[in-house]
Amino acid sequence: MNRGMVAKAKKILFSGFIRNMGKMISGTGFAHLLGIAVIPVITRLYSPDQIGVFSAYVSLFMICYSVSSLRFEYATLIPKTSHEANNITWLAASASLVSSLIVLLVLLLAGDTVTERMALGSLGRWIYLLPVSIFSYSLLMIMTFSLTREKQYGSIAGGKITASSSTAAGQIILALISLQSYGLVVGKVTGNLLGMLFVVWKRHKVRSSVLAGVTPRRMVAMAKRYRNFPFWNTPHALTTTTSNNIPVLLFNSFFSEAVAGFYAMAVKALYSPVQVVAQAAYQVFSQRIAEKQAHGEKIVPFVRNTALLFAGMGLLPFMLLFIFAPPLFGWFLGSGYETTGQYIRILAPFIYLVFIVTPLNFIPLMLGRQKKAFFIDVVYLSARLAALGTGIWLNSIQAALMLYSVVGVLVNTYLLIWFLVLAKGAEREKGEPRRR
Repeated sequence: MNRGMVAKAKKILFSGFIRNMGKMISGTGFAHLLGIAVIPVITRLYSPDQIGVFSAYVSLFMICYSVSSLRFEYATLIPKTSHEANNITWLAASASLVSSLIVLLVLLLAGDTVTERMALGSLGRWIYLLPVSIFSYSLLMIMTFSLTREKQYGSIAGGKITASSSTAAGQIILALISLQSYGLVVGKVTGNLLGMLFVVWKRHKVRSSVLAGVTPRRMVAMAKRYRNFPFWNTPHALTTTTSNNIPVLLFNSFFSEAVAGFYAMAVKALYSPVQVVAQAAYQVFSQRIAEKQAHGEKIVPFVRNTALLFAGMGLLPFMLLFIFAPPLFGWFLGSGYETTGQYIRILAPFIYLVFIVTPLNFIPLMLGRQKKAFFIDVVYLSARLAALGTGIWLNSIQAALMLYSVVGVLVNTYLLIWFLVLAKGAEREKGEPRRR
C-alpha cells in the first residue's frame, strides 16, 4: 500500500501539471516575494487610514472588474479551434471597453455621490482613474487566458512580475515625494497598465495571431454559443467578488478607515502567497482538465489528486500562521499592527480551504453548471452579509470576522465535495455511450 502511495505521489510530482505550474510559480516567485517584502514598507510609509481608503478603492474596482468582460475570457479554453478562441478574446475585450466607458459616464454624472457613499472623498479627482483600472486589469486577464491556451506560462509570469514590480515602485516613490494621499491608487493603476501592455506584447509575438479569423459575425456566434457565461457566470462573479470585497467597504463605513486598513493588510498577507500558487494552479488545471475532458479521459483522479496535493501543501504554513500570527505580524508590519495578526489568526482556517478549492473552480464552468454555481454563491453572499451585519450590530469587529470565517469554511467544504461529485458525474456520462 505504501509503495502504491509513493508511486501516485511520484506521478503527481512529475506530471505535466506540476511542471507547468512550477514554471508559473518560479516565474512569479519574484513578484510574490516582492509583494510580501513591500508590505512592511507600505505600512511604514502610509497610515492605516490611507491604506483603508486605498483598499476601499481596490474593492470597488474589483467589483466593477468582475462583470466588465461578461466573463467571456473564461470560455477561451473550451473551443477546439484557435479562430473560435480568438473571437472570444476580442468579444471579452470589447465588452470590457464598453463597461469601462459606462463607469466613466456614471462618475461624470454622479462622481461626488459615489465618493461620498464609499468614503473615498480623500481621493478627489483621482477617482476618475477607476475606469482605467477596470479596463487595464480586464485586458491583462483576457490576454492571460489567451496565453494560457497557447501554454505560454512564462509570458503570463512576466506580466505578473511587471505589474507587481511597477505597482510597488510607484507606490513607494510617490510616498517618498510626499504624495501619500493618492500614491497607493496611482501606483496600482500604473502597475496594471504596464502589466497589461506586457501581456498584449507577448500575445502579439506568439506564432498564432490573436487576430486570425476574427470577424463581427463570428464574435456574435461565439456570444450566442457561450451565452451561459454572461447569463450565469457574470452574476456569479459579481456575487463572489462582492463577497470577498464587501468587508473592506463595510468596515470603512461602519467602523473606521484604520479598521479597514488593518483588515486589508491581513487579507493581503494571507492572499498574496495563496494567489500566487492557487491562481497559477488554476491556469494550468483549467487547461489540462479541459484537454482531458475533450479527449474523453478520466478526470476524477486528476481532480482528487490536485485537491490532496494542495491540502498537504497548505497544512503546515496555515497551522503556523494560526499559532504565531499576532506577534509575527506585529514585528513584520511595525508597531500597532498586532491587530492585523489577530485578524489573520481568525481568517486562517477559511483561507486554507480557499487555497484548496481555488484551482478546481473551473470544473462547473467546463461542465456547464454555472447556474447552480451562481445560486450557491448567492447563498454564500447572503450568509456572509448576515455574518458581517451581526458583527456590525454587536459593534464587534472580532465577532464579524469570526462569523465571516465560519461561513467561508462551511461553504468551501461544500464546494470541494460538489466539484468531486460533478467530476464523477461527467465520467459516468462519457462512459454510458460506450456500454451501449
